[in-house]
Amino acid sequence: MTDSDELHHNALEKQQRDALETDLALQLKFQRRWRIISMSAYVATTVGTLLCSAGATYFAAGGTLPNVAAVLAAAATILVGTEKSLLFREKWKFHLLMYTKLNVLRAKLLLGRVSPAEASDEFANIMTLYASELPMAAREQS
Repeated sequence: MTDSDELHHNALEKQQRDALETDLALQLKFQRRWRIISMSAYVATTVGTLLCSAGATYFAAGGTLPNVAAVLAAAATILVGTEKSLLFREKWKFHLLMYTKLNVLRAKLLLGRVSPAEASDEFANIMTLYASELPMAAREQS
């Protein structure tokens, strides 16, 4: 290999590494955003359920505001149903897992522990896992 060929090969490898690092950075940003959204939704529905349930119990026990108790009980039911059907907790955990896997890959790439080709293959595997394992509520079939 001549010096010119080696320079061209090194430039091509750097270009591939830069493109992969850009893709990784974008995917990390995406996973971070959805991790925060799903965590916030999970916390909001859980805290909302607890507050509505406690309020419904309080107002029902007092006996003076049964309509408020009924509304709070209904709100708690809706919040529980929303969290269970949209799987906020599972999605939060899943996005955290994907974020961690991508961050580990990024560190290995930056430290030179994997070649760009190996990192690209691992990135493809992580993205395939993301597409195939994203938590979805099961549908009953009639």
